[in-house]
Amino acid sequence: MQVERVQGEYRDPEIIDLEDGTGCLFKIHESDISEDGTKMLADLLTEQAQRWAPRPADEVGPVIPVHWDCVPDLPEPFAIGVDDGPDAIIYTVDSSILSQRAGDYLGRLDTERSPHWQRVPKGYHDDVK
Repeated sequence: MQVERVQGEYRDPEIIDLEDGTGCLFKIHESDISEDGTKMLADLLTEQAQRWAPRPADEVGPVIPVHWDCVPDLPEPFAIGVDDGPDAIIYTVDSSILSQRAGDYLGRLDTERSPHWQRVPKGYHDDVK
């Protein structure tokens, strides 16, 4: 997973599937994510993505609500994390890393995309190069 900090005129966050199928690019405006936040978020999303894989093109699953809670003053090492539960996915991020505006938008995008993804067992992606 990749996270890009976009400069210039404000744009809403985007999630773009990479053409080679290896993940997604999250494009987030510089006013919504800190410089250090791009790596922290990319690492978290990469780790969390190991639990998921795309569904076959002709299959759609249930909607999984995705929430991003941007909270001030989270103590280290809890500045960023995810609770990937059976009924929802909740990201918790220190608000110095990601704005709630971006979190709310990403939550909507992730929720809309959720029926096209499925949970996979640990080790599912181990053979992918």
